[in-house]
Amino acid sequence: MRTRNNAASHTALISPEAADDHIHRTLGLFIGQGRRFSVEDIETGTGIPARTVSGWIANAVENRRRPKGGHLMILCHFIGVEFTNKLLGAVGQGARDLNPAEDAPASVVSKLVSGAAEFAKRGLDGRYCHTDRGELEDDADEMIMILTPFSSRARDD
Repeated sequence: MRTRNNAASHTALISPEAADDHIHRTLGLFIGQGRRFSVEDIETGTGIPARTVSGWIANAVENRRRPKGGHLMILCHFIGVEFTNKLLGAVGQGARDLNPAEDAPASVVSKLVSGAAEFAKRGLDGRYCHTDRGELEDDADEMIMILTPFSSRARDD
């Protein structure tokens, strides 16, 4: 058996029941009456039948159905990174958009230079203390996000 060498390996795994509950809640945040996508929007955009989608978001537990992994992947692609982040958040993980920004390279260069300037300013005293690290967190996240599409092997170039 392969062991994981990360922080998550030191915590208990999510139970199947908790995973199902989290998936149901996440779907309900994005799909349904008064939500970002109606059941019909999902059917039109993904080809997944409305009846199937309705089963995923049913309030009554006895009427609720569990989405297949393939359907979840389709929803992640169709709804986007915000949905994927909510879905994976229960296990302490997240997602990144692997497509370069439409206005690249100007946007890429601008965000990287801006972030690098913040790191330089915070490091003038020769160290990054806990306050600096807290202040640099958003810059680091932005820089990682902007570079991720260029390091991913999942592109269709």
